[in-house]
Amino acid sequence: MSRVRLTSIALGLACAMPAAAVASTTALAGSWRSAPEEITLSTEFDESVWGKNAKSVRTVEMSVRPNGEATLTVTRKVVDARGRTVKGSTSIEEALLVLGSARPGTAERAELEVSVKTAARHYPDDPDSRWPLDGVRVGVATFTDDPGTLEIRFDTPEGRGSFWETVRRGTRKPSSTP
Repeated sequence: MSRVRLTSIALGLACAMPAAAVASTTALAGSWRSAPEEITLSTEFDESVWGKNAKSVRTVEMSVRPNGEATLTVTRKVVDARGRTVKGSTSIEEALLVLGSARPGTAERAELEVSVKTAARHYPDDPDSRWPLDGVRVGVATFTDDPGTLEIRFDTPEGRGSFWETVRRGTRKPSSTP
């Protein structure tokens, strides 16, 4: 084989393999949070239940320990026109994960191996409510060109409530006190 061809093959392989060091669980340790996703609830039915100008709000948080264990928390709630949480509307889905090594992807993106140990939904207004979420799948991707960002995919077996979300490192919710 010619040098040009060997160089071309080597460059092609280098571009096809993500940088595994960026995706190590030690490098991912810490807290990650999404911006709130707000959807206006504007149907006649929504307005009859939640009131005019109510919004559905979802936030995603993930806490990663250096050993690869992680807790993913998805909080969903409805806020009224004044931004107050509507009583009884908050649900929390929590999944305990184990993050593994990166799988080959594109040059900038690495898909991590993820296993879901347990997943459940509960409602804070009813402390005794807790339902297992069997069959939940979670995907996590890192980006070599933006190490402060992760992409999380949350898939339920029936598809309802599935989503993908971008989370950023160390983003905290604003303080509620002035």
